[in-house]
Amino acid sequence: MTRRLPLLLTALTLPLLLIGTLMFATQIRAGTPTYDICATCMYPTIQAAVDDNNNVGATLTIAPETFTETVEITRSVTLVGAGSGQTIIDGLAVDSVILISGGPTVSISGVTIQNGDASLDGGGLLVEDGTISLADSIVENNVALSGAGIANNGTATLENVTVRNNVANDLLNGFCGDCAGGGILNFGVMTLTNSTIHGNTANFGGGIDNAFMGTLVATGIEVYGNSVSNDIEPADSFGGGIENLNTMTLTNSIVRDNSAQFGGGIYTDGNLTVSGSDLYGNMATTRGGGIHNLFNLTVQTSTIHDNQAGSGGGGGVSSEGGEVVVERTAVYNNSAAGSGGGIVHNVTVGSNSFAITNSTISGNSTSGAGGGIRNAGVANTTLNNVTLSNNSSIVAAGQSVSILGGTLSGQNSIVNGPNLGGSRTNCSGTISSNGYNIANDNSCGLNGPADLSNTNPLLGPLQNNGGGTLTHALLIGSPAIDSGSGCPAVDQRGVARPFGNECDRGAYEYDVASQSVYLPFVIRP
Repeated sequence: MTRRLPLLLTALTLPLLLIGTLMFATQIRAGTPTYDICATCMYPTIQAAVDDNNNVGATLTIAPETFTETVEITRSVTLVGAGSGQTIIDGLAVDSVILISGGPTVSISGVTIQNGDASLDGGGLLVEDGTISLADSIVENNVALSGAGIANNGTATLENVTVRNNVANDLLNGFCGDCAGGGILNFGVMTLTNSTIHGNTANFGGGIDNAFMGTLVATGIEVYGNSVSNDIEPADSFGGGIENLNTMTLTNSIVRDNSAQFGGGIYTDGNLTVSGSDLYGNMATTRGGGIHNLFNLTVQTSTIHDNQAGSGGGGGVSSEGGEVVVERTAVYNNSAAGSGGGIVHNVTVGSNSFAITNSTISGNSTSGAGGGIRNAGVANTTLNNVTLSNNSSIVAAGQSVSILGGTLSGQNSIVNGPNLGGSRTNCSGTISSNGYNIANDNSCGLNGPADLSNTNPLLGPLQNNGGGTLTHALLIGSPAIDSGSGCPAVDQRGVARPFGNECDRGAYEYDVASQSVYLPFVIRP
C-alpha cells in the first residue's frame, strides 16, 4: 500500500525541520511516547511514530489535532488519542485510513477515522491480520468496495465505537453487484460491545456483514438507519441492518429502522442467536421485515414489533429452512403485503423445524393470508404455550393462522381472533393438535385431548405484565387457568409454572398476586 503526505503538509513541515525550531509543537504531531528513552520525542505524523524502532510495543499519545494521512501499522503499538472529537485521522480519500498487517497487536482509542477510500476493502480501518482493539472512537464517511467503515480478517474487539455514514460501493464504475458491509465487514473473529452502527449503505449487510468465515459476538449495540440496494438486480439485496453468513450472537441490542429487499432488520443464512433484543421499525420490500432466515435461528426473550414486509410476507419473521427456535418472545404489530403478518414459514424442500414456545403473537396484519402465522410448502411448525390474539388478514379465512402446506401443530396454546363471524375465521387449514388448546371459534379443527373450541379465553390487553416482553394476561375466570398439561418450567415472563394446581394454557401463567384488586384503605370508626 502506498502512503504519502499531502503536498501542503510536506511544504509546511520541511522548512521547520531545516531551521531546527521548536515550532513542531504547533504542527501535526504524534505526541510524546510514555516511556523514558524518548520522553521528548515529537513526530510530524503518526506514521513516523509507529515506524520508529524505539516505539515497538510502546504507548503513543496522539495530540488533539487533525492528521491528514494514511497509516500502515505492522508492529505492535498502542495509540491513545485525545478523544474522538479532538484527534482526527483523515485519509483525504487516498486509501484505507489505517491498515494493520503482519500480525501485530494494536490498540487504538480516542480517535475519529474518516474519509478513507479503499480500492478493495476497509475504507476506514483494514485489519488484514493480527489483533486490534478499537475503543471510544468514531469511524465515519469512508468508502470501499466492502467493509467501507471497518474490514476485519484478524481478531478485533470494538467497544464504545460509532460506525456511521460509510458507503460500500464502486463509485468509480457506478455499480457493485456484491459490495458488502457498509459499516463493518467481518471475516475473522470480532467482539462488538456498547457501539452504534448507523447510516451506512451497501448491497449486502448495510450496517454489518458477518461473512462466511466470520464469528461475531455483539452485546449492547444499536444498529439503525442502515440500508441495502443492488444496482444490478434490485430484488437481490439482503440485510438492511445485519447480514449473517456464519456464526453470530446478538444480545441486549436494538436493530431498528433499517431497510432491504430481504431481511429489513436482519438477513441470516448461518447460525444466529438473538436474545434480550428489540427489533422494530425495519422494512423489507419483499420478505422478512424484522428477520429473514435461511438456516439456523434462535430468538429468546426478545421483541419483534412494528416491522413491515412486502409481497413475500413475514412482517416480523420469515423463514425458508433450517432449525428455528422462538421462545419467550413477543411478535406484535407487524404487517405484510404478502402472507404472514407476524410470521411466515415457507419451505419448498428439505427437513426443517420452527418451534415457538412461551411466546405471544399479537396484533399483526396482512393483505395476504394468515395474520399471525402462515405455514406453507413442507414447513413444519410447532406451537407450545403460545398465545395468538388480535391478528388480522384481508383474506377472511385464517385471521390467525393460515396453513397452505406442511404441518402446524399446537399444544397448550390459545388462538383468539377478533370480530370473527360469517366467513371470517381463526384458521385456514387444520392445526394438528397435541391437546389442551383453546380457540374462540371452531375453524382450527381442534380434536386433541382437552381442546376447547368456541371458547372465549378471557385475555387482557397486550401490555407489560412483568418480564422483559409484552403479554396478554389471563383474566379472572379464564378457562386457560390450571387447565394445561406438560408446560415449560416458566412462562414468557420467567414466572415459574405451575402457579396453581396445574399449569396454564398460553404464554402467561396466571398469578393471583398480579390480578389482585387493591381497594383504598379506609379507617373505620
